[in-house]
Amino acid sequence: MRVEIIVDGDDEEGSSSTASVTSLYRWLARDPDVAQQAEITLDPGPVGAGEMGGAFEVINAVLTHGIALSSLAVACATWRSSRPTAPAVRIEIDGVTVTVEDGSPEAVRRIVDALGEPPGEPGTPVSGTGTDVQR
Repeated sequence: MRVEIIVDGDDEEGSSSTASVTSLYRWLARDPDVAQQAEITLDPGPVGAGEMGGAFEVINAVLTHGIALSSLAVACATWRSSRPTAPAVRIEIDGVTVTVEDGSPEAVRRIVDALGEPPGEPGTPVSGTGTDVQR
């Protein structure tokens, strides 16, 4: 299962989205549950004219099985809770996007349920406490 993880905007500590993406990437790579169950890579953004290379914009994860999604959601939520004011983290699978807003067990369950369901109509919002889902 291929997953894209996007960090939205700068955080209130002044870290750029590139710094936040890199921080989350390192967090995920060091998490023993995620490291065992997923291959995590950084994906650079597009290179503009006159630039030497693009900034990292997306974290790609290839999960070995569905249970790994739960570990990934928990790790993303834990990273957010470790920061005083963290930017939103979006997890996308097959066109279904969930925004991680908190790390409560209920929110993690909703994330896994939303991403585990077959895709509905594109652009149909699905939401619940702690999540904001777009299909």
